[in-house]
Parts: sequence; C-alpha cells; structure tokens
Amino acid sequence: MIIKGGTFGPVATNTYVVFEAPGGPALVVDPAAGSSAWVANTLATNELTPVAVWTTHGHWDHVVEAHVWADRGIPIWAGTGDEDWLRAPAPFNPALFGNPPPTPGVEPARLLRDGDTFAVGGMTFTLLHAPGHSPGCFVAWDRTAGEAMVGDLIFAQGIGRTDFPRSSPVDMMTSLERVLDTLPGDTRIYPGHGPWAVTIADAEPWARMFM
Repeated sequence: MIIKGGTFGPVATNTYVVFEAPGGPALVVDPAAGSSAWVANTLATNELTPVAVWTTHGHWDHVVEAHVWADRGIPIWAGTGDEDWLRAPAPFNPALFGNPPPTPGVEPARLLRDGDTFAVGGMTFTLLHAPGHSPGCFVAWDRTAGEAMVGDLIFAQGIGRTDFPRSSPVDMMTSLERVLDTLPGDTRIYPGHGPWAVTIADAEPWARMFM
C-alpha cells in the first residue's frame, strides 16, 4: 500500500491518496480546503483512477471539498452519524475556521457502519466506529497492510478534541480503548492532523495522558 499525504486549509488538515501501485484504483481521504489541485496532480502523476472519496468524519475541514469530487462523478463514502454535515457542511466554530463561506453539500453514495468493509483494488479496509470527537468518526483499518486511517480519533502526540457540538468525552474514551486494544502495536496510523505513519504503539503513551 502506498499512501501520499498533504496538509491543507485553515487548521492544517491532512488529505490522503491511498493506492496499491501506480496505474490502479485509488481512494481519496478527507478532501480538505485547498487540496483538490494536489489530489488531482497526485492522481495524474501516478496514473490513478479514484474509486471513491472517504471522509473519516463530518467536520467541515474534512469534507469541505467533497463536492468538488462529487461534481466529477466520484462517489462520496462516509460513516453513519455525521451524514447531515456532509449534506450541509457546518463550520460550527467560526473562530476556528475563519468564517468560511457556505460550502456546497453532497449526498453520500454509501453510508458505512461499524464492522463494514470496503475494497479498493486488492486493499480491504474494515470500519471501526469511533465516536467522541464527533458521532460519525470512523477508523478504516487494513489489517494485511498494517495501516489505519484514524481521522481525529488519535494523533501522533494526542487525541481529538471533545469540546465541539455533538462531541462526547465519554464516547471518546471508549473509542480510544477499543482502537488501542484492537489495532496491533505496529499498525501505522494516518490521522487528520499532524505527522502520519507513526505506529499506534508510539502514539498510545501520548493518548493515555488524556485518558
């Protein structure tokens, strides 16, 4: 598995392009503000065909350019719980997001639930529902490759905030315990912010400081 990442937008959100090898299918993860040109270039450079855009959760900074890809005929996949924020992206904290203009919404082509899987070429991801930061946070884990897209659940040196509307500190603790217990320690994580490709074992001590 090859994962290309870039950081974009007012709160430095990570966008990823995930693929097995050049010339094949690809998954776009969390299309942040200003990411579309980079994503398009990454797809073109590696001769990739995007099969879907997957959003780890529905916060504005992770879905703001979903409409760009939906308009190009690429299906948008999301986990259940935040689908209303995809349909009407909500910059619910204007001070944080810099009072952004209204963002076109999208209708998810596929809503995924805990335990569902999806395939992109030969890659198979299992979905783990991980609410807390938002109700619709999900982790997508490829057990064979040892890679996990973790959104804003856990970072290289911290965890996602739980002081937003619809956040839940209690759910966050439950989700962290579950993911830390489920993912092998050598699993590399790709969070929504900050450094990526660190192992869950390296991230866990930092997360435990907040638990």
